[in-house]
Amino acid sequence: MTPRLTNGALAASSEASVDSETISGLIKDDVNRFRVHSSVYIDPTLFNLEIQRIFERSWIFVAHEEMIPECGNYITTSLGKQPIIVSRGSDGDIHVLFNRCAHRGSVVCREERGHSDVFRCPYHGWVFANNGQLVGAAQRSGYPEDFLDWDLRLEPVPRVDMYRGLIFANLDPATPPLSERLEGVRSYIDLWCERSPKGTLRLPEGVQRYEFPANWKLQAENGVDGYHGNYVHESFVELLERSGERSADRTTKARNTVGAVNFAKGLPCGDGLLEREEGMLGTFDYRSREDYREKLETAYGVKRADDIMMQRNIFIFPNLFLFESHIRVIHPVRADKSYIDVHPTYLRGAGDVLNAERLSQHECFFGPSGFGAPDDIEIFACVQSGAAASGSPWLEFSRGMHRETTNNEGETVGHSTDETPQRSLYREWLRRMLNNGSHEGSLQ
Repeated sequence: MTPRLTNGALAASSEASVDSETISGLIKDDVNRFRVHSSVYIDPTLFNLEIQRIFERSWIFVAHEEMIPECGNYITTSLGKQPIIVSRGSDGDIHVLFNRCAHRGSVVCREERGHSDVFRCPYHGWVFANNGQLVGAAQRSGYPEDFLDWDLRLEPVPRVDMYRGLIFANLDPATPPLSERLEGVRSYIDLWCERSPKGTLRLPEGVQRYEFPANWKLQAENGVDGYHGNYVHESFVELLERSGERSADRTTKARNTVGAVNFAKGLPCGDGLLEREEGMLGTFDYRSREDYREKLETAYGVKRADDIMMQRNIFIFPNLFLFESHIRVIHPVRADKSYIDVHPTYLRGAGDVLNAERLSQHECFFGPSGFGAPDDIEIFACVQSGAAASGSPWLEFSRGMHRETTNNEGETVGHSTDETPQRSLYREWLRRMLNNGSHEGSLQ
């Protein structure tokens, strides 16, 4: 039978997937009004389709090259539901491999990160080099002489590419190149990297991981949502005021000012941006550091240095955020479960003192004992619960739609408290879900 919309989710269906008409009905994109059906958060059938059509057919961020700086370094992660290994081989090349033994299918690497020249399968002891090549098997006499010529190996992921140290992989061999996919957001990635006077970043070994009982898209929406800060993070703003670090009035004014450089932007391919001169919580005040400014101006010129110091949250659809202080990666698990990896960054050439102060500022808001994640996670759980309630299933994403403009770069621009990036996200979500994940690189 054909799935149909209900107040909470899609009605039960014997079909393996959802028809295009039903998917189209999940988004209402009208003049000055944009609505999303709440089933996009809670329906397991839609979630499975997202994994197939988005996460397994997109350029997905899998690692930064600084996570595997030396030959033999590796990390494990996933592309959608498929386990992978990202390794640096003995020749220095980066390999992205399916974490699946060519013998009987077991994962061969069970650690999250480490250093090894080989991966040994725990089931029958087959051994693979960190470039995926099979180098041996236990009780070798059980196989014929030409056994190693059978091309048994850890299979490589079909597409792998890198930009400014960000490593992306794609399961779809027919997808457009990464350079085409990143065309609309590339200039912002460059500005993010050039926070470093040398244009490169360093990452510590540690990673902050937390999970939440809600849908992955809630984090995708939230990281470029400039509307919620006055309310969800009110206690942190009050703490800053009590400590004398920053007045609540100054924070609110920085968020709400209209006419300054204070934007939310919708970019092609579902990407988005929150951009402010100041007012972003957890962000280091670079402009007060003359020594740092001089380094940037020497490296990039006065005008570009000023642009580099702009505060930005950058979302790269579907799973990557580039925050000023860190890389944030979204990992979907179920319709109602996700986890996040936060990788703090250091700026090469900025100096140890600035990097230490910058990390301290990061820890204050984004760190394990900070305010940011607990505040947001509580809201994610509230939305996940509320999405299943009876009544109208429609969620409003209309803020600022009537005042949006298009700039010379073709970006959709709203005030920084507008829901412009979220609309960009859901337009791309709908396109990808309807097109079965094809033609990822095409622009909106």
